[in-house]
Amino acid sequence: MSKRRQRRGAATAGDAGRAVHVARFAAALAAALASMLASADPPAQPPPPDTSNWKCTQCPFYQGARGEAHAGVSYADGADAYSGRYTGINHSGAYADAGASGAWRDQGGTYLDYQLDDLGLPDRDASVNLGKEGLYDFQLGYAGQPTYLYDATATPFRLSGPGVLTLPSGFTPGATTAAMPQLAQSLSPVNVEFDRRTLSLLGKLYSGRSWTMYVRLSHQEKEGTDLIGASFLTDALELPEPIDYVTNDIETGALWEGRIGSVHLAYRGSWFQDDTDSLTFQNPYTSLVATDTGRMALPPGNSAQEGSLSGEFRLPVFEATTLSYSASLGRLSQSAAFLPVSTLPGATVPAPGELNGDVRLSHYALALSSRPASRLYLRGTASYDGRDDHTPMLDIPYVVTDELPGGTFITPRYGEDRTRLDGSADYWLSGWLRAGLGGQYLDTHFSPGQVITNLDDLRAWGHVTLTPLERFSLDLKGGSARRDASAFDVAALPPDENPLLRAYDYAPRDEEFYTVSGSWTLSAAWSWSLAGTWTDDAYRLSQLGLQESRDRQLSSTLTWVPTEKVNLYLDGGYQRLAALQNGMLDLPEAPLWQVSDAQYFWTLGLGGHFNLGERWQLGADYVHASTRGTDTTIVSAAAAPFPDLRSGLDSVSVDATYRWTEALKLRLRYGYASFDSNDWALGGVGFDTVPNLLTLGQQPYQYRVNIVSLSAIYRFDTSKPPPAQ
Repeated sequence: MSKRRQRRGAATAGDAGRAVHVARFAAALAAALASMLASADPPAQPPPPDTSNWKCTQCPFYQGARGEAHAGVSYADGADAYSGRYTGINHSGAYADAGASGAWRDQGGTYLDYQLDDLGLPDRDASVNLGKEGLYDFQLGYAGQPTYLYDATATPFRLSGPGVLTLPSGFTPGATTAAMPQLAQSLSPVNVEFDRRTLSLLGKLYSGRSWTMYVRLSHQEKEGTDLIGASFLTDALELPEPIDYVTNDIETGALWEGRIGSVHLAYRGSWFQDDTDSLTFQNPYTSLVATDTGRMALPPGNSAQEGSLSGEFRLPVFEATTLSYSASLGRLSQSAAFLPVSTLPGATVPAPGELNGDVRLSHYALALSSRPASRLYLRGTASYDGRDDHTPMLDIPYVVTDELPGGTFITPRYGEDRTRLDGSADYWLSGWLRAGLGGQYLDTHFSPGQVITNLDDLRAWGHVTLTPLERFSLDLKGGSARRDASAFDVAALPPDENPLLRAYDYAPRDEEFYTVSGSWTLSAAWSWSLAGTWTDDAYRLSQLGLQESRDRQLSSTLTWVPTEKVNLYLDGGYQRLAALQNGMLDLPEAPLWQVSDAQYFWTLGLGGHFNLGERWQLGADYVHASTRGTDTTIVSAAAAPFPDLRSGLDSVSVDATYRWTEALKLRLRYGYASFDSNDWALGGVGFDTVPNLLTLGQQPYQYRVNIVSLSAIYRFDTSKPPPAQ
């Protein structure tokens, strides 16, 4: 036997001997400990704490009721449609300021939660939850959403029937708006506004710890008046569009969640109905071919249905490995009848019936995330989305606003197959440095008859995260993208479309993008954050239309919290959007013209919140926002700039609360907002300013509004923690 083998054998024997000794020592130690524990008296247990005065402010296991209600009045001075666009405070006067929130629990696990906001305004929200822990849960909700656009507009049209707009009796048409003799006295005020109201119900049943069955119902109504444009050949007009929409949604499904993963099976359906299928209106202009009536279709009724399966599995491979999956099949349907092709008396062109729209949707996706090494994180997704258009192809005759004869148009198919691959990898190079790479590939194939057959979009990026200090973090990201399209099929364009124009989402494009974000906690009281974005797009093969675009963004926030009773903040932001477009008149000898436009946005905010003594709380905030838009047309190297578009907002809000008693508070709020805007396309343009445009007389938005609110807040709490076990 060689010396090496002798040494190896001796070492093996020695290791075995040491292992035996270690095992014997461990067994002896365990036996001694067991003997000591068996013979020793159990340690004295401390008495249970006295929980009678404890307040459970976060845990859900209390019993009893708690809540808050406030009631008061608000007064607005100077409010109009735009200042109260989404709140409903759209005129000067008094408004009710009321709301409530609270919860109740009993010993058996039955609970009731409620949240009621802005009860005195059209944007009121309400939600009520009733359930029993681990058995069931029912949620009833209501949401109001007003949208007020203009309240100083007028029109000569009257709504004389569902979707029928007529001119006053004796109205004399004119070749231009100034030549309509009865226009001024025929105007009647009309508010351009609509309300959206949504009622929802969600029910859940729990079976054990793993299964949840649910159903969600939603009913939404949208009513009011919007603004829509129409034309008679080269004569245009704005019309008050009646809105009467109803949308019903349903979703039901089952969810299983276990230790190794989850499974979610669901069905979703949505049905939209427009009670006004078309808008018919008289012609206020002198007709070229005796066209006295115009008509346009409004959104048709339609439906969408989908069944889906999704979930995830945690795989016993590497560390934190999860496989997610999803699949769905859906269908879009629309069977509203077409309008008659012409409104001319005795027109011989028949209506082609109805569309019978039928589009099948499919979606499949797999995603994998894993940590194969302690410093390496991997993520990847593969998905497919299909849209198969089964709508029958129709040969549809058309006319140009009844003023010129048209031809026929065969409706195209709008099917497509889209495959998408995403992936990323992140690696911790050290405790303070992380680097990563990512990419995305999108391949889209279009069904025959569309302007292009294929679209490829490839995107890649890299990023670095630096944390050299415990309180300092910086993230840098940069990448590029390229989109290529197949040859453009001019024959697939709709009638009278420009064959040189490429839609921006179909046109080949090169893109570069960079982002930076960071945060720095300078001390226990000071913190600062910064974020910026730089993006450039170039449409290298587009002769007309969008040529290039740029986006620059920068924002920052500074906060100071010197004590628990004081916190202050200062933030600001800047954004610049720029674009260049090419155009050409439909004449061989006409020169190419360009439009260069840019928009600038600035924001500034500052404020703070203070606890003044035991009874007073004060908050104050100020916001300034301004925009500027520039447009310049360049023809034969000669620049012709349009007037700048500008807007500015200044807003101040102050909130003071006085605690009168432990249960009662008084709150005084004051808000001021000032908004100015100038728009050369609207400013000074009246009903008859433009010869071939009859408007509703809307002007650029401007307002000065003051709102004062005084309310009382009452809190109650009869809850108590659960009995000590």
